[in-house]
Amino acid sequence: LKLTPAFASACLVLAALAAFVRNMAVAMKTLLVACVLAGATSLKTEQDPCAGCNEGLAQAYQMCARDFGNPCAETNDAGLVIAGAGEKKDVSCCMKKEKHDRCMECKSMDCQFKTCKVNKQYYSERTIIEEAKASTNEAYKQHDAAAMKAAGWGDF
Repeated sequence: LKLTPAFASACLVLAALAAFVRNMAVAMKTLLVACVLAGATSLKTEQDPCAGCNEGLAQAYQMCARDFGNPCAETNDAGLVIAGAGEKKDVSCCMKKEKHDRCMECKSMDCQFKTCKVNKQYYSERTIIEEAKASTNEAYKQHDAAAMKAAGWGDF
């Protein structure tokens, strides 16, 4: 068997091509792994536990509390509340109760430096409105008139 220079150079080219393809396969696999890791880290976003704390959640929680009391209480097959593991009274209402409890914690968070987004008025919207109504000009006039009359200043 005699090797010609053309055959030898063709073999060298094929060997180099095979090495390139092997290196390319390793490079492609490495690139694929890098892309998957980059995608996984970009998909990992933090959820805001204080999101969704609004009047709709408060009303839903109140309806659940009305219907089930503590919807997260574990019950047995007879429907009686037990101390151990069992079945929750109502799973969706239990989720609303847990969210409500988180919202109440969020409401009391200190966000002095705007480090969080919190609805400070959660579960007290009506109270805030009533307090605002009590401090209107009309309310002050009624209070002042009553106080002046009680102090002996006559009718105003």
